[in-house]
Amino acid sequence: KDYLINFLTRPFLLDTNELLSFLKAVEVIFNWKNKKTPNVIFNLAEVKEIDMLGLLLNYKIIEFCVENRCICDSKLKTNEYIQNKLSEFKFWDLLNSYLEEKRADYTNLDFFMKGKRLFIAPFPLLRENEYTKAKIKESYFPKIEEYYKEMAKNNEENIASMILQCFSEILLNFWEHAVNDTKSIIIANGNVDFIEIACADTGNGIISTLGPTLNENISKGEILLKSLEMGVTSKKDTDHMGCGLWIINQITNLSKGRLILISEGQYVKNEYGKISKGECSYWGGTIIYVFLSLSSPKNLSDILPENEYNELNNLNVNFQ
Repeated sequence: KDYLINFLTRPFLLDTNELLSFLKAVEVIFNWKNKKTPNVIFNLAEVKEIDMLGLLLNYKIIEFCVENRCICDSKLKTNEYIQNKLSEFKFWDLLNSYLEEKRADYTNLDFFMKGKRLFIAPFPLLRENEYTKAKIKESYFPKIEEYYKEMAKNNEENIASMILQCFSEILLNFWEHAVNDTKSIIIANGNVDFIEIACADTGNGIISTLGPTLNENISKGEILLKSLEMGVTSKKDTDHMGCGLWIINQITNLSKGRLILISEGQYVKNEYGKISKGECSYWGGTIIYVFLSLSSPKNLSDILPENEYNELNNLNVNFQ
């Protein structure tokens, strides 16, 4: 008998606004480790609209199933629209390679500029030299700067700097909390008006890693909310400053953007300066989604006094 996982929330829709409903649909999968559940069909056939975050999380849950021997003899059911979207965002080959060969090849994924669009294909944040902050700065920053120099005409340096800052802080956050590398995947998409960045893993979530360093009476929701505060880190007495999510949250505030943070049954949202939090279905690991308007780009210098800005901006971070 087929076991049907319907990656579907409201009829035909799977996007950022329906994220909590999606989590409810896939929550059961985190209980399937080593069960080798047969004949699972990941059903996307009736989805008529999907965004970048929806594509990323579909990929991550299937990757989790394969990596943790949750399934066997399973299939992905799609339609032409979904196939085109998966191909456009470079997930199609990755998904099929996981279902068929139980591994993914990331070597062909890179930075793209297509017409008026900027796109950074999904790639894993692993603790190897090729994925360090310096590598991202050397590989992507000049290309981002070039894109906005051509397209934006004004503020291109500030825009590129803001994007790099967010990339770097997301990378550092996942490395801080992912004690065991779990192929955290980051992806970005945008144009002259906006940038959206999403990252997800299925390993050690923020609540599990940060909680033990805080007051033992604090709730899971409060742990996640405190992760947005300056100086809060799970690695005390190290060079981790605990500023990453705080910086992203402050940039989100100033640019009137959106930040969504999900970990282990809790969520925090900053939507255009309004903070909300609550319980949600379980996701083993962490999800971060950032949407920023580029009409008035903001950076560290906009949110820190000059002396603190210079200290933090020049910090030499140990990535080990």
